[in-house]
Amino acid sequence: MKRRSFVTVLAAGVLASASSALAQGGAAPDTRPRWGQQAEHEFRLGRGLAPRLMTEDEWKEHQEKMRAMTAEERRKYREEVHERMVDRAKERGLSVPPPRGPGRRPPS
Repeated sequence: MKRRSFVTVLAAGVLASASSALAQGGAAPDTRPRWGQQAEHEFRLGRGLAPRLMTEDEWKEHQEKMRAMTAEERRKYREEVHERMVDRAKERGLSVPPPRGPGRRPPS
C-alpha cells in the first residue's frame, strides 16, 4: 500500500511540474539565422548585428577562406574582417565592441 501511495504522489508531482513548465512557455526561441549567430561569435559583434553587416554569401566565403589558412593567417584575417565590419557599422550608424586580445575570455 505504501508503495502504491508513493508512486501516485510521485506521478502527481511529475505531472504538476510538467504542466507548470508548459504553462510558462519558457524562453522565446532565437530567431536569428544560424549563420548570423556564428558570425556574431566569430567577429565578436553585438547580438543581431551580423545579418545587418554582412550577407550569408559573405559569411560562407569567409568560412571557406578560413578553412584553407593556418592559425596565424586566420587570426590576421579575422582581425581584418572585424575592422571591415566596424567600418560598415559606422557607415550604418551602429556600434561594434572592440576585438578581444589574445587569451581574454568574455565576461560571464
